[in-house]
Amino acid sequence: MNYEQYKKLLPLSELIVKAFSISTLVLLVSFFISQYLGDWQWFARGGSILVCIGVLTAAYDIKGRMIKEGGIPKHIEQTVILEAIIVVVGTLVWGFGDLIGYLY
Repeated sequence: MNYEQYKKLLPLSELIVKAFSISTLVLLVSFFISQYLGDWQWFARGGSILVCIGVLTAAYDIKGRMIKEGGIPKHIEQTVILEAIIVVVGTLVWGFGDLIGYLY
């Protein structure tokens, strides 16, 4: 990826503001759902979503920094993406996996 392509990426400061805003919204919504239902598992589930947002933000930041420093070898870019996907999927399974039992 060259510098022109990098400029098209979302600036990190804007990304941080969006990630923080979405995280705050998720935290508040999960808190009020838990309080309303009297079931604090939903607050914990919201925490798993926060971890996913943090991982994706960090992966984007790592990728952006590597591009800024002169490019990313393809295998490293693929590794960062794969690592982020594994952590996000694992975290969502951890937070919401027990709900699969309600589908049957």
